[in-house]
Amino acid sequence: MALVSLLAVSACDAWLDVKPYDKMSQDELLSTEDGFMKLLNGIYIELNSDMLYGGALSVEMVEIMGGAYTIGTDNTVWGNYADLAEYEYGTDYWRARFSETWNKAYSLILNCNLLLENLQEPQVRFTGENYKIIKGEALALRAMLHFDMLRLFGPVYSRNPDMPAIPYYKRYSVVPNDILPASEVASEILHDLQEARILLANDPVRTSGTMTSAPSDGSSSFMYYRNLRLNYYAVTALLARCGLYFGDKDAAYDYAVEVIEAAGSGIFPFVDKSLVTGSPDDPDRIFSSEIIFALTHSQRNKLFKNYYDPSRIPNYVFRMDNDLMSDLIFGGGALTGGNQDDYRYRVNWVATGANRYFYKYSDMADPGSIVNTMIPMIRLGEMYLIVAESRSEDIGAGVVYVNRLRANRGVSALQTLTARTLQYEYIRELYGEGQLFFMYKRMFTPILFTSADSRNPRPSDAVFVVPLPTSETDN
Repeated sequence: MALVSLLAVSACDAWLDVKPYDKMSQDELLSTEDGFMKLLNGIYIELNSDMLYGGALSVEMVEIMGGAYTIGTDNTVWGNYADLAEYEYGTDYWRARFSETWNKAYSLILNCNLLLENLQEPQVRFTGENYKIIKGEALALRAMLHFDMLRLFGPVYSRNPDMPAIPYYKRYSVVPNDILPASEVASEILHDLQEARILLANDPVRTSGTMTSAPSDGSSSFMYYRNLRLNYYAVTALLARCGLYFGDKDAAYDYAVEVIEAAGSGIFPFVDKSLVTGSPDDPDRIFSSEIIFALTHSQRNKLFKNYYDPSRIPNYVFRMDNDLMSDLIFGGGALTGGNQDDYRYRVNWVATGANRYFYKYSDMADPGSIVNTMIPMIRLGEMYLIVAESRSEDIGAGVVYVNRLRANRGVSALQTLTARTLQYEYIRELYGEGQLFFMYKRMFTPILFTSADSRNPRPSDAVFVVPLPTSETDN
């Protein structure tokens, strides 16, 4: 049963180097090196599900919860989104939607465990570093999925780390596991990521970069396209993200600095301005060179068509109030640090009437390019902001890192850094990538919907803690 979601896949993107395997048995998949690669690649593919990062956990559900869009109250247009914008998690519709996300995440965790348990005593011969790479990536995938379920369904960690949260599955089993305190889940996540980092010590990304083209000799591309997999630096960046969320700022700082130093050596360089603003008809809206880990989705343009395209009007379209976007988030002077010369504003937000529409995921001129398929999961800019936040006691040190990021976004330096201006930098950098709600939850601050603080949702468990699905609590 654990393979059901994966065996539905009949074809994949070329970079995955996977042939159709919907008729392969479990024994066949786990009897060869190529089979283990197929199973691992199948997990990556299924992360693109609408229930996970192909919708709910990237541009849709959690972004609405994070105040990223102006959601109206007319149910004939907005339907169930009006309830979600009011944090009404208990409706039949949203209970079902959250349950789908939970079930999909744990089905992929189960597949990670199937792969890992069969790797413990391998009966097949692996080539070079493939054994360690496969195991390291599977551990990191298991940790990442648990982490996002903890951030969504768990307590506000900074306030209640010992509260019951979610189960952590380390074995391939359909027997329900106990729900653990958030702090124990955190320990398991960190353990998996640290082990994965050790296994990925010889990841080719460290010596050869991301290698974003297929090998010229026609051999397997399994070790290529490293920014489309949980590579060594992606795992390190995840450890930085986790460290900040779990309150270990020293660890967050150290891990984020390591990634920044790698980027400085040319592995994840800041985007060339000419590729963003110099090509107005075909900008690199996701700043692809800076992506540490992304999914690849051959039909990514559906994110734009389904959620953002103004031609959908009068149906619902995710958008932002023009005044809030131009006068506060990308304006506001010293209060927010916003600037309308910001690359992120100029290429990603298009004004139509009183609204701004989000174009980050619209098609490029070459829809078949690998950049046009990427859904960012972890980017370099977040590492600069993590360093700044983890050194928040020393504003001078923190502002240096924020200003280095701002310099590569075409805007002037900040004189001082406050918790508010740092929050706005997170918003500008991570819009449409499923991180804003988790930022507010980590900081336990109001969610920005308008410029008037009194009208913004106040921090509370009712806002930040999504109830566990009844299928889990009943078990």
